[in-house]
Amino acid sequence: MGHVDPNRLGIVVGVVLSAWHAVWEGLVAAGVAQRVVDFVYRLHSVKSEMVVEPFDAGRAGTLLLLTAGLGYAAGAVAALLWNCLGAVCERGKPTSAVRL
Repeated sequence: MGHVDPNRLGIVVGVVLSAWHAVWEGLVAAGVAQRVVDFVYRLHSVKSEMVVEPFDAGRAGTLLLLTAGLGYAAGAVAALLWNCLGAVCERGKPTSAVRL
């Protein structure tokens, strides 16, 4: 099992999650997000009274920063776990100290 750099994986996951939410915010800003939500719910046989609110740049920025930060943290933790589990599996026994 190869070593995974926690910083790199954190950046990748943070960028991907933030980009996904940027697409959503683009749909909200374009005024088509409600139709997308209604369409997706209909595909899943769900009826909802959820209403998409008008675009707010401050809220959108907060969403993007929050998802980027949480994505970074999730990616970094996943890499650390991968590296620690890989060390245990390769040696066949738990390590006495994990180097971060």
